[in-house]
Amino acid sequence: MDPTAILYPAIAMFFLTLGVMLWMGLERYRAIHAGRVSIKYFRTFDEGQQPARLHLLARHVQNHFEIPPLFHLGVLFTFASGTVTTTSIVLAWLFFLTRCVHSFIHLGPNNVSVRFFTFGASLLMLAGIWAGLLLRLVGGGQ
Repeated sequence: MDPTAILYPAIAMFFLTLGVMLWMGLERYRAIHAGRVSIKYFRTFDEGQQPARLHLLARHVQNHFEIPPLFHLGVLFTFASGTVTTTSIVLAWLFFLTRCVHSFIHLGPNNVSVRFFTFGASLLMLAGIWAGLLLRLVGGGQ
């Protein structure tokens, strides 16, 4: 097994985050040029209001800087400590996939109950990565 395989889900997560950031920027640009929001709003975010869709996109981007950094750290620590296993790679891909589903739900139908379940599933994958790392470190990397 190639230990660098655990880096690919982290790279994929980066591109998911970049994609939603670019989407938000494009939607802000469109909203400004369509007159749905004043460019002044984005100076301090307290001059007027932004449309609900822009608020949702901004909140979604913010969400990518809450739990996913813990994923990136877990992946990097697992890789750097030489404790990569097939299980850690599978958990990393499952984390990424649950985050993709979470993005689809949040930016699509936005069913809070389903979104919460998907978020919880991603947390379980993340906890598995960190628990596996801890167990391998305490057990001497085995």
